[in-house]
Amino acid sequence: MRKPSGRTEKKKRPKLPKLPLTRRHVPYLCLVAVGTFLISAGAREIIGGLLEDVRARDEYETLRVGFEEIVAPLPTPIPIIEADEYTEEEIVEEIEEEDDEDESERIVRPPTLDELSRMNGDFIGWISLRNLIEYPVVRGTDNEKYMNTTFMGHRNTAGAIFMDYRHTEGFGEPVKTIYGHHTRDGMMFAPLVRFLDPDFLQSNSTLVITLPNGSTMTYTIFHAVLTDAWDPAYTTAIWQPERAGEEFPNAPENATRFMLLSTCTRGGSDDERILVFAASTEEYAALVHE
Repeated sequence: MRKPSGRTEKKKRPKLPKLPLTRRHVPYLCLVAVGTFLISAGAREIIGGLLEDVRARDEYETLRVGFEEIVAPLPTPIPIIEADEYTEEEIVEEIEEEDDEDESERIVRPPTLDELSRMNGDFIGWISLRNLIEYPVVRGTDNEKYMNTTFMGHRNTAGAIFMDYRHTEGFGEPVKTIYGHHTRDGMMFAPLVRFLDPDFLQSNSTLVITLPNGSTMTYTIFHAVLTDAWDPAYTTAIWQPERAGEEFPNAPENATRFMLLSTCTRGGSDDERILVFAASTEEYAALVHE
C-alpha cells in the first residue's frame, strides 16, 4: 500500500477547445481593429500638435525676448609676473583668474528691425497689443503660405501673423486686414476672443505697429464681433476709402485709417470668425519717411 507523500497533486485544467472563427466574428474584429487604429492615430495627432505648439512658441519667444549673443571684450595683455616674487602655484592661479575675466560676455537681446528684415523679406512690421500679442507681421504673395509657415520659414500649423496679400501698399492703405491663428495654447491671435467682452476692450484698446524704419503707428480698438467667413469685412469692397466711413460708423472721430484683426474661434464651426476693429488718426505718409 502506497504511503501518502503529503503533497496534493495539482489537477490539470482541461484545455478549452479552440472555437473556429465564423463570419459573425469578422465585423467585431474589424471594429476592434478600426477602433485601435483611430485611437492610436488620434494620440499621434494630439502629441504631434502639442510638439508643433512648443516649437512655434520657442521660435516666437526668441524673436520677442531675444537670443543669446556673445560679445567678445577687448583683449587684455598677459600679466607680467616676476618669478622671484611668487611661487609656481601662485603664478598659475593668477593666470587662471585673468583667463576667467577675459571670458566673452553673453547677453540676451531681441533682433533688430534690420535683422528681422534680413531673416524674412516679407517682414512689414511688428504688432504690439498690451503684451497680449507681440509678433512680427509678414505679407506673402498669397494668403496660404503663412497659414502653415512660421516667420522663420518652418512648417507649423501655428503659422505666422500676416497681412492680406491684396494690400499691395501694406500699411499705406486706408484699411488693412491682418490674420492669425487661434492656437490651442493661446498663442498668435488667440487673445482676440477676450475683446468680445466690452469691459476688457475698453481697458486694453491700444494697438501699436512698429514699421521697419522704426517709426510707430498707434491704433485704438473700438469694436469686436463674432461673425463668419462670409462677413463683408473680408471683401475688397470694404477697403475702398469712400466705403470706410460707411462701414465703420462707430469709429472714433477723425479716424483716417482702419485695421481689422481676424482669427477663428476654436470650438465653433469652421466658418466662425472673430473680427476686431481698430482705427488711427495718424497720417501714414509722414511715418514712412522718418
